[in-house]
Amino acid sequence: MDLVTGATGFLGSALVELAVRQGRDVRVAVRDAERARALLPAGVDVVVADLGDVAALTAAARGCTGLLHLAGSVGHSADETRRANVDGTVHALAAAEAAGVSRFVFTSSSAAVMDADGLVAEEPAGPPALTDPYSASKAEAERRVLAAGGVVVNPTGVYGPSPRGPLSYNGLLLGAARGEVAAVVDATVGWVLAEDAAAGHLLALDAGEPGRRYVLCGETATFGDVLHRFAGLVGGARVRLLPPGSSLGDDAGTFARRSEVYGRFPPVRVDDRGARALGFAPRGVAEGLTLTAGWTGRL
Repeated sequence: MDLVTGATGFLGSALVELAVRQGRDVRVAVRDAERARALLPAGVDVVVADLGDVAALTAAARGCTGLLHLAGSVGHSADETRRANVDGTVHALAAAEAAGVSRFVFTSSSAAVMDADGLVAEEPAGPPALTDPYSASKAEAERRVLAAGGVVVNPTGVYGPSPRGPLSYNGLLLGAARGEVAAVVDATVGWVLAEDAAAGHLLALDAGEPGRRYVLCGETATFGDVLHRFAGLVGGARVRLLPPGSSLGDDAGTFARRSEVYGRFPPVRVDDRGARALGFAPRGVAEGLTLTAGWTGRL
């Protein structure tokens, strides 16, 4: 039995669905059991446990051999982001130890390890360059996990079909294609399908080396390339592209704002040899966007 936090989120719901398809026994720790049961596959064991309640998390983790900690926060206040991403992870680690869970996998982000040269590597060559609250909180949380002998996975920009619906970068894809996004900065970043990122998590759970991180990326591409390809597939609008180093207006959404953040650095490059050695074999942007367009439907 494996316990999953964040199971009703965009990536978490994709992970639970894949785990069930693989025949795994899955338990999820959620705040709203009724909502979770409506979203997740039949047969998933649903328990109520908040990330702020170590005792409830410990009870949820009892009898489990693995804990996949995906719950987190992006786009909220700095204090809320830190509480969710750092304090929540510390609580999950404490619960896993108290319950005797032998495998702990933490969902971090490529933003936590990208250096000033744009390199996203499993063994970073330099300190993290991104200092916004989300990136900094993920970097701090993964230091706690690695020190405790857990495994860290660092997905790049996650998009594509997921039971949770068109969230994460899908919201940007759809908003841009509908003409609802004024502009993005044409920075180069990494992209990975939600199902492929879920598969990478399960590989890390089964075979990841304790105290190591694994980068999950399908392909690097510019925001413009990805958004315009998607617009072409669904018959949507082409978003206005600003050169790297530009700033967006105050009304830019969370995921459009990430293009501004990455645009201050050289194009992202990825070193994911460790994940590939585990058997991680993600699909590229062309195939991923075709699948995403078919899933969301034409505008």
